[in-house]
Amino acid sequence: MKAQEKDLIRFIIPEETPAVRRDLPFSGTDSDGNEYTADGRSLLKNGRRFIPVMGEIHFSRFEPQFWREEILKMKAGGIDIAATYMFWIHHEEQKGEWDFTGCRDIRRFVKVCGECGMKVWLRIGPWAHGECRNGGFPDWLEHDLSFEKRVNDPEYLAFVRIWFEKIFAEVRDLFVKDGGPILGIQLENEYGHCGGPKEKDRQTAHMKELYRMARETGFLVPYYTATAWGGACTIDETLQVLSGYVDAPWDSGVEKLPPKDNFRFLPYFDDADTGSDFRKGNEAGSTIRRDYPYLTAELGGGLQVTSHRRPVASSKDNEAAILCTLGAGANLIGYYMYHGGINPDGKNTTLNEARDIGGNTTTPVKSYDFDACLNESGKAQESFGGLKKYAHFLHEYGEDLAGTEVILPEQVPEKADDIVTVRASLRLNRESGNAYLFVNNHQRLYELSEHPDMMVEIVFPDGSIRRYEHMSFRSGECSLFRFRPYDESRDIFRANPLCRAGEREFFWIDGTEDRSQTGRKEFLRRLDALMPGSGTTVLPESAANRAFLYDDGLYITSFDDSILIEDCGVKKLISVHEEEMLTIYRNDSTVEKRLISAGKQTGGAPEAVSCLWTEEVRDEKENILYRSYTVRISYEGLENAHRVFLKTEYLGDRAEVYLDGKLADDWFTTGKAWNILLDRFGRPEKLEIRVYDSGNTIPCSFSQDVYYDLPVDKGCGITLMKVTCEYLTEISLHTASSAGIIEEILQE
Repeated sequence: MKAQEKDLIRFIIPEETPAVRRDLPFSGTDSDGNEYTADGRSLLKNGRRFIPVMGEIHFSRFEPQFWREEILKMKAGGIDIAATYMFWIHHEEQKGEWDFTGCRDIRRFVKVCGECGMKVWLRIGPWAHGECRNGGFPDWLEHDLSFEKRVNDPEYLAFVRIWFEKIFAEVRDLFVKDGGPILGIQLENEYGHCGGPKEKDRQTAHMKELYRMARETGFLVPYYTATAWGGACTIDETLQVLSGYVDAPWDSGVEKLPPKDNFRFLPYFDDADTGSDFRKGNEAGSTIRRDYPYLTAELGGGLQVTSHRRPVASSKDNEAAILCTLGAGANLIGYYMYHGGINPDGKNTTLNEARDIGGNTTTPVKSYDFDACLNESGKAQESFGGLKKYAHFLHEYGEDLAGTEVILPEQVPEKADDIVTVRASLRLNRESGNAYLFVNNHQRLYELSEHPDMMVEIVFPDGSIRRYEHMSFRSGECSLFRFRPYDESRDIFRANPLCRAGEREFFWIDGTEDRSQTGRKEFLRRLDALMPGSGTTVLPESAANRAFLYDDGLYITSFDDSILIEDCGVKKLISVHEEEMLTIYRNDSTVEKRLISAGKQTGGAPEAVSCLWTEEVRDEKENILYRSYTVRISYEGLENAHRVFLKTEYLGDRAEVYLDGKLADDWFTTGKAWNILLDRFGRPEKLEIRVYDSGNTIPCSFSQDVYYDLPVDKGCGITLMKVTCEYLTEISLHTASSAGIIEEILQE
C-alpha cells in the first residue's frame, strides 16, 4: 500500500448489480392477506423488502406469569420476532409422559406473543443444543442404542413424528395463515456440524425428511430455516441462517482468545467456532450458499459462561459485531440470547449441559443468564440500549438497506489481528441512490489504530470519482453513515442515522466525540453546515441508547437500565430510580419533558435483609469447599414495588440459592453482581445461599483454572447483600411544546 493511500478508503463500484435469484421456494399468506416471500437478497412482505430483528427467549426457562411483560420489553428493544427452542426433554422427560403445563406451556406463550404483536419463530428440533442436557434429547431417547439418531432410521423417525405431532397439537391454529404469530419454523440445529452423519447425502436426505414430516404434520409457514455454520447441512427448502459470537465460552483453553473475525466485514460470515464443543469431526468445509439471502439466527446478544471460561462481552463488543454483520450484507438480525432465564426443574435429573453426561463443557445447573440484553431476571443490561439503536435504524431504513449490494474497499484487513488497515464496507442501493458506509474501529480485547484524517473515495463505472475528506475514526468507534453518492451537492452527514418521528429525523454521534464546550460548539457548527433539513435532531450516543420508538414519537429515558414498554396503548415506565425525566419528541414536532415519580424507593435499607453465616464445609485436607448463609428478607414498605431483587456480590467460584433445601438458582462468578429475582420464588422471607471457594472449581479435563474477562478476587464469602426494587409507573401523556430541549440533550 502506498504511503499516500494509508488514509484512503477507496470503493470501486462494479458496472452491474450482481444478479439476484428470484425463484426461492418460500411463500405464505397471513390471515390479513399479506404475502411473505424471499429472494436471493432478502425477505419480502407484499413485494417490499424488510429486515426483521429476531431475539431468542426460551419460554420454558422463564415463568409464565412474566411472559407478557418480558415480550413487551423485547418489543421495546426493537425485537420483531421471538425465536424459541422446543427442548424435547422439557416436555417428555419420561417416555410417554408429556408436559405442556406451567413454563412448558408453548400454546400460552405463543398466544401471549400474538397478543403483544410479536411474531414467533419456532425451533422444533428435534435436536436443539441450547446448552440443554443431551442437546434437548430426553435421556430415554439419548441412551437407547437400538436405533440411530438424527438420521432416517425408521424407529427414530417414528419418535420424531410423535414429537412433531405433540407440538402441533398445542399450536395448531397459531400460524400466520390462521391469524396467529408463528411466521417461521427452524428444523434441527447445527446438523452436520454438531452431530449427525458425516456423509452429506445422508444429511440431505434426513433434512428433507424432517421438512416433509413437519409440513405433513401441519407446520405450514412462509419460512423454514436451518443453521448453516461450520459445514452444517441445509437444503433447498430451508433458508440458511448464520451465527457469530464475539468470544467462545466453549473453547477448551483458559486464556484470552486471539482477535476474532467477527469484527471484520465478511459477507456470509461462517463462524465455525459456534457449537464447536459439540463438533463431531464433520469437516467437509463451508456449505454456505450465496444464491440465498444472508440471514442470521445466532448473533451474540451476550455470552454463555462455562465452568472454565467466564467471558463478559461489552456493549461495544456486541455493537461492533452487529455493525460488521450488517455492513457485510445481512438482511435478518437474529440475537441469541436476547433474554436469559433459568432451567426448569427436571423430574429425574438436572437439565443443563455438563461434562459428566457427555457435554464438552459444564454450564450452571439453573442459570441461563447468557449476560443477555435482558438477563435471567429480566433486567436491562448495557447491550439492551446499545443494540436497540440498530433495531430502530432497521425499522426505519431496512427496506432501502435490504435492496443494497455489498462493496468492500480495495484495501481490507486480511486477518483479524491487523490493527492498522481500516475496516469498512459500502452498501449501495442503485435504485434509490442511497448508500450506507460502515466503519468499525473496535476489536474485542484489542485496540485498533486511530484514523484521524481519512478520505473516502468512490469510483463509479464511468471513471468519475467522489471524494469525502477529513473523516476521522477513533479507536473503538463504530460508525454508520447514510448518504447519496450520486448527488454531488451533498457531503456525507457524519452522524449515525437512528429513526424518524413524524417529520423529524434523528441521528446520533459516537460517545467518544469531544464533549468540551469548544469541541461541542465546533461539532454543532459542522453539523449545521451539513443538516439535511430543519427537522433534524442529533443525539449523543448515550441518549440514543435510552431512546424508545413508538407510533406517536420518540421517548428518551434518563437512565440506561430503565425500560419504557407499551401495553394496549398505555406507556409504562419500568425503573429502579425514584425520579426520572422523560423527554418526548412527538410526531407533531412538539417536544416535552416530563418528570416521572415512581414512588419512594425503600429497598436497600439495612433492615430489609439479614445474612448469617451458618455452615462451613471443608475437605479431608481442610480446604474450604463452601460456606452456607441463611438470608432473611423483609418486604415491609415494598408492597408497591413491581419487582424485588436480591443483589448479591461474593468471593468464590460460584454460588447457589436454596429454598426449603431445593436448588432454585445458581450463578457462575464473572465479576458482575448477581441480581436474584425474588418474585420468581414468591418473595420468600428465608433462603439459603451457598458460596463455593475459588479453589473449589468444577472438575474439567482442560484445566482446573478459570478464565475471567473481568477482575475477580479469590476467596469464599458474601461481600454485599442488598434488596433492590423496580417500580412500574403508567405514563399519562399530553401534548406540550418545549424550547431548548435539543440543546439540553446535546449537552449531556
